[in-house]
Amino acid sequence: MYSDSRRGVLKKCIAAGSLGLSSGCLGSLSGSGDTVQFGALLPLSGALAPLGQHGKRMVEQAASDVNAGGGIRGNDLEVTILDTEANAETAVEQYGTLVDRGVTGFVGGLVSDASLALAPEAASDEIMEVSPASTAPQLSTAGRANGRKYFGRTVPSDGTQALVMAKVVDDPLYIDADSVALLSIDNSFGAGLADAQREALDAEIVADVRYDPSSGSFDDTIADVFQNDPDAVSFTSVSGQERGILEAYNQSEYDVPWVLSAGMFGGDLPSYYNGFYSASLSSARTQAYFELVRRLSDIDQPRAYSVNAYDALFLMACAAEQAGEASGPAIAETIQSVSGGSGHTVSVGDFGRVRSLTDAGRAVNYQGASGSVDLTSNLEPLSSYLIERVNNGSVESLELLQSRFFKSGGNQ
Repeated sequence: MYSDSRRGVLKKCIAAGSLGLSSGCLGSLSGSGDTVQFGALLPLSGALAPLGQHGKRMVEQAASDVNAGGGIRGNDLEVTILDTEANAETAVEQYGTLVDRGVTGFVGGLVSDASLALAPEAASDEIMEVSPASTAPQLSTAGRANGRKYFGRTVPSDGTQALVMAKVVDDPLYIDADSVALLSIDNSFGAGLADAQREALDAEIVADVRYDPSSGSFDDTIADVFQNDPDAVSFTSVSGQERGILEAYNQSEYDVPWVLSAGMFGGDLPSYYNGFYSASLSSARTQAYFELVRRLSDIDQPRAYSVNAYDALFLMACAAEQAGEASGPAIAETIQSVSGGSGHTVSVGDFGRVRSLTDAGRAVNYQGASGSVDLTSNLEPLSSYLIERVNNGSVESLELLQSRFFKSGGNQ
């Protein structure tokens, strides 16, 4: 799996003095020209490769921006990016390679199954992990060790997405359903979001169905979804793995409103999407988003969650700079404070400013390409969501739900 000797060396380095790193340990911040090692575990092949490849470019750009700003305490950041194939076992195997290379932290996983497998490994090794896309509610408490949380994310938990999807199903302004069928991709992401919706929905749940996106036929799955005549379908999937089952629905005799989980309203929308709703992460583009896109001339339209990958690496670098140490414990203890609060605002490409403020003893508040990225104590943001609907081939925004809606448990 990975080197036990490497884990032993890492533990000894962490123990060398509270958070301090002795000479020769990982990520020494002496400013002596040493290299600080970070990594990324993303799906660079398979069905989710388009998302992973864009995430890879964002991570590379973040590393370039950190180094252009002088590096972490004068030390260059080097990033190793490996392919997980969107598979949890492969992700853990590739994680072993990162450990052997001496990483301080890494971006990943992308899918929740991978992050759930990686989080306990990273916590045991006291290596910081920040996911750009894993939204399973179980991850809110994952990755804790020795009083610190080593798993964070730059996307919100599906506990918040579930509240939005339930609002679309229940609210008289939208579907106002008496009954609903839950249809979810068969993995931890789908199971977690289904569980969260069961807690949030007022409508009666008359079916709870899982599906395998690689199946040769979805006719039986569609029959199971509609066996009790639901008024609506709440559908959880990911971009690139939803079309087969939706096309099977289009070929069926059924006709009810659907609400889709985030990330599936991109590109050309088939005509049968008309009337579909989505609980979408707020697509309001910040100045930081446009600044990042400007730096990436080869990408016209970043894929879902890719800019979150930039924020993940940049946040870890900011935390290491402010802490004065490129260690997992130092980043774990500092990353929440650099993500929000009353510090001086820094953003995309501002690592030189991060260094100057740190040298002056000032706090920083990173405003990211994906949004404000203000992390909670669980090291996850409370992002805004949009209720959207497809109308004659176009996506229209119906309602913006901000943090107070989620803090109230969906009662505002």
